[in-house]
Amino acid sequence: MREVVLVGGGHTHVQTLRSFARKPPANTKVSVVVDVPSAVYSGMVPGFVAGQYSRDEIVIDVDQLAQRANARMVSGRVVRVDPKNQKILLENAKEISYDVASFDIGSTVAGLDVAGVREYAVPTRPIGQLCHQIEEVIQKISHGNFQKSIRILVVGGGAGGVELSFTLQNRFGSLGFPTDVTIIEKSEELLLDYSASIRKRILSHAKRRGISIKRNLEVCEVLGGTVVLNNGQCLDFDLLIWVTGPWGQVVFKESGLATDRRGFVLTRSTLQFEEYDNLFGVGDCATLTEAPSTPKAGVYAVRQGPYLTHNLYKWLEGSPLKNYHPQGDFLTLMNLGDGSAVGGKWGRSFEGRWAMKLKDRIDRKFVADFS
Repeated sequence: MREVVLVGGGHTHVQTLRSFARKPPANTKVSVVVDVPSAVYSGMVPGFVAGQYSRDEIVIDVDQLAQRANARMVSGRVVRVDPKNQKILLENAKEISYDVASFDIGSTVAGLDVAGVREYAVPTRPIGQLCHQIEEVIQKISHGNFQKSIRILVVGGGAGGVELSFTLQNRFGSLGFPTDVTIIEKSEELLLDYSASIRKRILSHAKRRGISIKRNLEVCEVLGGTVVLNNGQCLDFDLLIWVTGPWGQVVFKESGLATDRRGFVLTRSTLQFEEYDNLFGVGDCATLTEAPSTPKAGVYAVRQGPYLTHNLYKWLEGSPLKNYHPQGDFLTLMNLGDGSAVGGKWGRSFEGRWAMKLKDRIDRKFVADFS
Protein backbone atom coordinates (compact mmCIF):
# COMPACT_ATOMS: atom_id res chain seq x y z
CA MET A 1 0.00 0.00 0.00
CA ARG A 2 1.55 3.28 -1.13
CA GLU A 3 1.26 6.50 0.87
CA VAL A 4 0.15 9.71 -0.88
CA VAL A 5 0.30 12.81 1.33
CA LEU A 6 -1.30 16.13 0.36
CA VAL A 7 0.00 18.97 2.53
CA GLY A 8 -2.36 21.95 2.49
CA GLY A 9 -5.89 22.50 1.25
CA GLY A 10 -5.29 25.12 -1.43
CA HIS A 11 -6.99 25.69 -4.78
CA THR A 12 -5.03 22.89 -6.44
CA HIS A 13 -5.35 20.19 -3.81
CA VAL A 14 -9.13 20.52 -3.48
CA GLN A 15 -9.35 19.56 -7.15
CA THR A 16 -7.11 16.56 -6.59
CA LEU A 17 -9.21 15.41 -3.63
CA ARG A 18 -12.36 15.70 -5.72
CA SER A 19 -10.78 13.52 -8.41
CA PHE A 20 -9.56 10.97 -5.86
CA ALA A 21 -13.13 10.71 -4.55
CA ARG A 22 -14.40 9.97 -8.06
CA LYS A 23 -11.54 7.67 -9.03
CA PRO A 24 -9.54 6.38 -6.03
CA PRO A 25 -5.91 5.57 -6.88
CA ALA A 26 -5.33 1.82 -6.71
CA ASN A 27 -3.48 0.30 -3.73
CA THR A 28 -2.97 3.74 -2.23
CA LYS A 29 -3.58 5.35 1.15
CA VAL A 30 -4.19 9.12 0.99
CA SER A 31 -3.53 11.53 3.86
CA VAL A 32 -4.31 15.26 3.97
CA VAL A 33 -2.32 17.48 6.33
CA VAL A 34 -3.87 20.86 7.16
CA ASP A 35 -3.68 23.33 10.04
CA VAL A 36 -7.37 24.20 9.59
CA PRO A 37 -10.08 21.88 8.15
CA SER A 38 -11.48 24.43 5.70
CA ALA A 39 -10.03 26.57 2.90
CA VAL A 40 -11.03 30.16 2.19
CA TYR A 41 -11.37 30.89 -1.53
CA SER A 42 -9.14 33.94 -2.01
CA GLY A 43 -11.07 35.33 -4.98
CA MET A 44 -14.08 36.04 -2.78
CA VAL A 45 -12.25 37.59 0.20
CA PRO A 46 -12.62 41.21 -1.01
CA GLY A 47 -16.35 40.54 -1.37
CA PHE A 48 -16.42 39.15 2.17
CA VAL A 49 -14.64 42.27 3.42
CA ALA A 50 -17.20 44.45 1.58
CA GLY A 51 -20.03 42.54 3.25
CA GLN A 52 -21.20 40.95 0.00
CA TYR A 53 -20.62 37.37 1.18
CA SER A 54 -20.87 35.54 4.48
CA ARG A 55 -17.92 33.48 5.63
CA ASP A 56 -19.78 30.24 4.85
CA GLU A 57 -20.16 31.31 1.22
CA ILE A 58 -16.40 31.67 0.65
CA VAL A 59 -15.21 28.50 2.41
CA ILE A 60 -14.47 25.06 0.95
CA ASP A 61 -14.82 22.18 3.41
CA VAL A 62 -11.55 20.27 3.01
CA ASP A 63 -12.50 17.80 5.72
CA GLN A 64 -15.63 16.83 3.79
CA LEU A 65 -13.65 16.45 0.55
CA ALA A 66 -11.15 14.21 2.36
CA GLN A 67 -13.96 12.03 3.70
CA ARG A 68 -15.39 11.61 0.20
CA ALA A 69 -11.93 10.57 -1.03
CA ASN A 70 -11.58 8.16 1.91
CA ALA A 71 -8.49 10.13 2.93
CA ARG A 72 -7.13 10.45 6.44
CA MET A 73 -7.20 13.99 7.85
CA VAL A 74 -4.18 15.02 9.90
CA SER A 75 -4.35 18.28 11.81
CA GLY A 76 -1.10 20.17 12.26
CA ARG A 77 1.47 22.50 10.76
CA VAL A 78 4.42 21.05 8.85
CA VAL A 79 7.78 22.25 10.16
CA ARG A 80 10.21 20.10 8.19
CA VAL A 81 10.46 17.73 5.25
CA ASP A 82 12.93 14.84 5.34
CA PRO A 83 13.25 13.71 1.71
CA LYS A 84 15.99 11.18 2.48
CA ASN A 85 13.78 9.19 4.86
CA GLN A 86 10.53 10.24 3.12
CA LYS A 87 8.99 11.74 6.22
CA ILE A 88 7.04 14.93 6.95
CA LEU A 89 7.44 16.34 10.46
CA LEU A 90 4.71 18.33 12.22
CA GLU A 91 5.04 20.90 15.00
CA ASN A 92 3.39 18.50 17.44
CA ALA A 93 6.28 16.04 16.86
CA LYS A 94 4.14 13.77 14.65
CA GLU A 95 5.83 12.13 11.67
CA ILE A 96 4.06 11.12 8.47
CA SER A 97 5.69 8.78 5.99
CA TYR A 98 5.11 9.15 2.26
CA ASP A 99 5.88 7.52 -1.04
CA VAL A 100 4.81 10.66 -2.87
CA ALA A 101 3.77 14.02 -1.39
CA SER A 102 2.47 17.32 -2.71
CA PHE A 103 2.58 20.76 -1.10
CA ASP A 104 -0.11 23.40 -1.60
CA ILE A 105 0.45 25.55 1.48
CA GLY A 106 0.26 29.04 0.03
CA SER A 107 2.56 31.89 1.01
CA THR A 108 3.12 34.34 3.78
CA VAL A 109 3.58 38.12 3.40
CA ALA A 110 6.83 39.99 2.77
CA GLY A 111 8.13 42.39 5.39
CA LEU A 112 6.70 40.81 8.54
CA ASP A 113 10.09 41.37 10.16
CA VAL A 114 9.66 45.17 9.99
CA ALA A 115 9.54 46.41 13.58
CA GLY A 116 5.99 46.52 14.94
CA VAL A 117 4.27 44.84 12.00
CA ARG A 118 3.48 41.57 13.76
CA GLU A 119 2.13 43.47 16.77
CA TYR A 120 0.00 46.14 15.09
CA ALA A 121 -0.73 45.22 11.46
CA VAL A 122 -3.28 42.88 9.91
CA PRO A 123 -1.39 40.75 7.37
CA THR A 124 -3.28 39.28 4.43
CA ARG A 125 -1.87 35.79 5.00
CA PRO A 126 -2.96 33.35 6.32
CA ILE A 127 -6.09 34.33 4.48
CA GLY A 128 -8.46 32.66 6.91
CA GLN A 129 -6.90 34.63 9.74
CA LEU A 130 -7.28 37.85 7.70
CA CYS A 131 -11.05 37.27 7.48
CA HIS A 132 -11.26 36.67 11.22
CA GLN A 133 -9.22 39.76 12.08
CA ILE A 134 -11.19 42.01 9.71
CA GLU A 135 -14.44 40.90 11.33
CA GLU A 136 -12.97 41.58 14.79
CA VAL A 137 -11.94 45.09 13.78
CA ILE A 138 -15.34 45.83 12.24
CA GLN A 139 -17.11 44.62 15.40
CA LYS A 140 -14.83 46.67 17.61
CA ILE A 141 -15.33 49.87 15.61
CA SER A 142 -19.07 49.27 15.21
CA HIS A 143 -19.47 49.03 18.98
CA GLY A 144 -17.01 51.84 19.71
CA ASN A 145 -17.48 55.57 20.02
CA PHE A 146 -15.77 56.86 16.89
CA GLN A 147 -16.41 60.57 16.38
CA LYS A 148 -14.02 60.93 13.43
CA SER A 149 -13.12 59.25 10.18
CA ILE A 150 -11.59 55.79 10.47
CA ARG A 151 -8.00 56.00 9.27
CA ILE A 152 -7.10 52.97 7.16
CA LEU A 153 -3.58 52.45 5.84
CA VAL A 154 -3.04 49.76 3.23
CA VAL A 155 0.64 48.92 2.71
CA GLY A 156 1.06 47.47 -0.77
CA GLY A 157 -0.37 48.63 -4.09
CA GLY A 158 -0.87 45.33 -5.87
CA ALA A 159 -4.26 43.84 -6.72
CA GLY A 160 -4.86 42.70 -3.13
CA GLY A 161 -4.10 46.10 -1.68
CA VAL A 162 -6.25 47.87 -4.24
CA GLU A 163 -9.27 45.61 -3.72
CA LEU A 164 -9.03 45.80 0.08
CA SER A 165 -8.78 49.60 -0.05
CA PHE A 166 -12.02 49.87 -2.01
CA THR A 167 -13.90 47.13 -0.18
CA LEU A 168 -12.94 48.31 3.31
CA GLN A 169 -14.02 51.83 2.44
CA ASN A 170 -17.35 50.53 1.23
CA ARG A 171 -17.87 48.23 4.23
CA PHE A 172 -17.32 50.95 6.82
CA GLY A 173 -19.33 53.41 4.74
CA SER A 174 -22.28 51.02 4.69
CA LEU A 175 -22.12 50.96 8.50
CA GLY A 176 -22.22 54.74 8.66
CA PHE A 177 -18.53 55.33 9.33
CA PRO A 178 -16.59 57.72 7.08
CA THR A 179 -13.05 56.61 6.24
CA ASP A 180 -9.72 58.06 5.22
CA VAL A 181 -8.04 55.36 3.13
CA THR A 182 -4.40 55.63 2.08
CA ILE A 183 -2.41 53.17 -0.03
CA ILE A 184 1.36 53.15 0.54
CA GLU A 185 3.30 51.71 -2.39
CA LYS A 186 7.09 51.39 -2.62
CA SER A 187 7.14 51.62 -6.43
CA GLU A 188 6.33 54.53 -8.73
CA GLU A 189 2.92 53.11 -9.63
CA LEU A 190 0.18 50.85 -8.34
CA LEU A 191 -0.50 47.56 -10.10
CA LEU A 192 2.82 47.39 -11.91
CA ASP A 193 2.04 43.85 -13.11
CA TYR A 194 -1.15 45.00 -14.80
CA SER A 195 -1.94 46.91 -17.98
CA ALA A 196 -1.83 50.69 -18.16
CA SER A 197 -5.50 50.57 -19.10
CA ILE A 198 -6.52 48.81 -15.87
CA ARG A 199 -4.24 51.08 -13.85
CA LYS A 200 -5.85 54.18 -15.36
CA ARG A 201 -9.34 53.00 -14.43
CA ILE A 202 -8.32 52.14 -10.86
CA LEU A 203 -6.61 55.51 -10.37
CA SER A 204 -9.72 57.27 -11.66
CA HIS A 205 -11.94 55.41 -9.18
CA ALA A 206 -9.49 56.06 -6.33
CA LYS A 207 -9.53 59.78 -7.06
CA ARG A 208 -13.32 59.86 -7.28
CA ARG A 209 -13.70 58.02 -4.00
CA GLY A 210 -11.03 59.98 -2.14
CA ILE A 211 -8.53 57.15 -1.69
CA SER A 212 -5.05 58.64 -1.27
CA ILE A 213 -1.97 57.05 -2.82
CA LYS A 214 1.58 57.54 -1.56
CA ARG A 215 4.19 56.27 -4.02
CA ASN A 216 7.91 55.54 -3.70
CA LEU A 217 7.58 55.09 0.05
CA GLU A 218 8.14 52.21 2.46
CA VAL A 219 7.20 51.59 6.08
CA CYS A 220 10.30 51.45 8.29
CA GLU A 221 8.61 50.92 11.64
CA VAL A 222 5.19 50.66 13.27
CA LEU A 223 4.81 52.36 16.65
CA GLY A 224 1.42 51.61 18.16
CA GLY A 225 -1.06 53.45 15.96
CA THR A 226 1.57 55.18 13.82
CA VAL A 227 3.71 54.10 10.87
CA VAL A 228 7.09 55.67 10.20
CA LEU A 229 7.96 55.98 6.51
CA ASN A 230 11.43 55.98 4.97
CA ASN A 231 11.19 59.72 4.29
CA GLY A 232 10.65 60.38 8.00
CA GLN A 233 6.92 61.06 7.67
CA CYS A 234 4.60 59.60 10.32
CA LEU A 235 1.03 58.51 9.58
CA ASP A 236 -1.53 57.59 12.23
CA PHE A 237 -4.00 54.76 11.68
CA ASP A 238 -6.93 52.93 13.18
CA LEU A 239 -6.46 49.92 10.88
CA LEU A 240 -3.23 48.87 9.19
CA ILE A 241 -3.47 46.28 6.40
CA TRP A 242 -0.18 44.61 5.41
CA VAL A 243 -0.38 43.35 1.81
CA THR A 244 3.19 43.78 0.63
CA GLY A 245 3.36 40.80 -1.69
CA PRO A 246 3.93 37.06 -1.24
CA TRP A 247 6.88 35.48 0.55
CA GLY A 248 7.81 31.81 0.85
CA GLN A 249 6.97 29.60 3.81
CA VAL A 250 10.05 28.88 5.93
CA VAL A 251 9.56 25.09 5.88
CA PHE A 252 11.28 24.67 2.52
CA LYS A 253 14.48 26.53 3.37
CA GLU A 254 14.62 24.98 6.82
CA SER A 255 14.37 21.55 5.18
CA GLY A 256 17.35 22.33 2.92
CA LEU A 257 15.25 22.25 -0.25
CA ALA A 258 16.05 24.36 -3.32
CA THR A 259 14.18 27.68 -3.23
CA ASP A 260 14.24 31.02 -5.01
CA ARG A 261 15.39 34.19 -3.24
CA ARG A 262 11.95 34.70 -1.66
CA GLY A 263 11.81 31.19 -0.23
CA PHE A 264 9.43 29.55 -2.72
CA VAL A 265 10.29 25.94 -3.46
CA LEU A 266 11.60 25.45 -7.00
CA THR A 267 9.68 23.08 -9.26
CA ARG A 268 9.98 21.69 -12.76
CA SER A 269 7.25 21.96 -15.39
CA THR A 270 5.93 18.58 -14.17
CA LEU A 271 5.31 20.36 -10.82
CA GLN A 272 7.92 18.11 -9.17
CA PHE A 273 10.56 19.61 -6.88
CA GLU A 274 13.84 20.34 -8.63
CA GLU A 275 15.70 17.68 -6.63
CA TYR A 276 13.07 15.05 -5.90
CA ASP A 277 10.75 13.14 -8.22
CA ASN A 278 8.36 12.13 -5.41
CA LEU A 279 7.71 15.65 -4.11
CA PHE A 280 5.37 18.10 -5.86
CA GLY A 281 4.74 21.80 -5.24
CA VAL A 282 1.78 23.84 -6.50
CA GLY A 283 0.06 27.17 -6.02
CA ASP A 284 1.66 30.13 -4.31
CA CYS A 285 4.21 28.07 -2.36
CA ALA A 286 6.17 27.11 -5.48
CA THR A 287 8.08 28.82 -8.28
CA LEU A 288 8.40 27.21 -11.70
CA THR A 289 12.06 27.23 -12.75
CA GLU A 290 11.10 27.66 -16.40
CA ALA A 291 8.70 30.56 -15.63
CA PRO A 292 9.98 32.23 -12.45
CA SER A 293 8.12 35.50 -13.03
CA THR A 294 4.68 33.87 -13.03
CA PRO A 295 2.54 35.91 -10.61
CA LYS A 296 1.42 34.35 -7.35
CA ALA A 297 -2.24 34.50 -8.33
CA GLY A 298 -5.03 32.07 -7.57
CA VAL A 299 -5.83 31.58 -11.25
CA TYR A 300 -2.54 29.72 -11.74
CA ALA A 301 -3.19 27.44 -8.77
CA VAL A 302 -6.62 26.65 -10.21
CA ARG A 303 -5.13 25.86 -13.63
CA GLN A 304 -2.53 23.56 -12.04
CA GLY A 305 -5.24 21.35 -10.56
CA PRO A 306 -5.77 19.01 -13.54
CA TYR A 307 -2.01 18.78 -14.13
CA LEU A 308 -1.15 17.83 -10.56
CA THR A 309 -3.98 15.30 -10.42
CA HIS A 310 -2.96 13.72 -13.72
CA ASN A 311 0.69 13.59 -12.68
CA LEU A 312 -0.01 11.99 -9.31
CA TYR A 313 -2.03 9.24 -11.01
CA LYS A 314 0.74 8.75 -13.59
CA TRP A 315 3.49 8.79 -10.95
CA LEU A 316 1.68 6.01 -9.10
CA GLU A 317 1.39 4.07 -12.36
CA GLY A 318 5.03 4.66 -13.27
CA SER A 319 3.97 6.44 -16.47
CA PRO A 320 5.33 9.68 -18.01
CA LEU A 321 4.09 12.96 -16.54
CA LYS A 322 2.54 15.96 -18.28
CA ASN A 323 4.22 19.39 -18.39
CA TYR A 324 2.40 22.46 -17.12
CA HIS A 325 3.08 25.77 -18.87
CA PRO A 326 1.42 28.87 -17.36
CA GLN A 327 -0.72 31.00 -19.63
CA GLY A 328 0.64 34.37 -20.71
CA ASP A 329 -2.25 36.40 -19.33
CA PHE A 330 -5.47 35.85 -17.43
CA LEU A 331 -8.82 37.51 -16.91
CA THR A 332 -8.50 40.15 -14.18
CA LEU A 333 -11.57 41.17 -12.19
CA MET A 334 -11.11 43.58 -9.27
CA ASN A 335 -13.95 44.12 -6.81
CA LEU A 336 -14.54 47.81 -6.04
CA GLY A 337 -16.87 47.02 -3.15
CA ASP A 338 -19.84 49.00 -4.47
CA GLY A 339 -21.31 46.32 -6.73
CA SER A 340 -19.00 47.11 -9.62
CA ALA A 341 -15.64 45.77 -10.79
CA VAL A 342 -12.75 46.70 -13.05
CA GLY A 343 -11.46 43.98 -15.34
CA GLY A 344 -9.21 43.31 -18.25
CA LYS A 345 -7.16 40.96 -20.37
CA TRP A 346 -4.56 41.25 -23.12
CA GLY A 347 -4.08 44.96 -22.47
CA ARG A 348 -7.75 45.87 -22.76
CA SER A 349 -9.93 46.85 -19.80
CA PHE A 350 -13.58 47.28 -18.87
CA GLU A 351 -15.71 48.07 -15.83
CA GLY A 352 -19.23 48.12 -14.51
CA ARG A 353 -21.79 46.26 -12.46
CA TRP A 354 -21.93 43.60 -15.13
CA ALA A 355 -18.21 42.92 -14.54
CA MET A 356 -18.91 42.31 -10.86
CA LYS A 357 -21.78 39.99 -11.77
CA LEU A 358 -19.38 38.06 -14.01
CA LYS A 359 -16.84 37.80 -11.19
CA ASP A 360 -19.52 36.70 -8.75
CA ARG A 361 -20.73 33.98 -11.12
CA ILE A 362 -17.19 32.63 -11.72
CA ASP A 363 -16.29 32.64 -8.02
CA ARG A 364 -19.54 31.09 -6.80
CA LYS A 365 -19.26 28.32 -9.38
CA PHE A 366 -15.73 27.43 -8.26
CA VAL A 367 -16.76 27.11 -4.61
CA ALA A 368 -20.00 25.28 -5.45
CA ASP A 369 -18.05 22.64 -7.39
CA PHE A 370 -16.64 21.38 -4.07
CA SER A 371 -19.81 21.42 -1.98
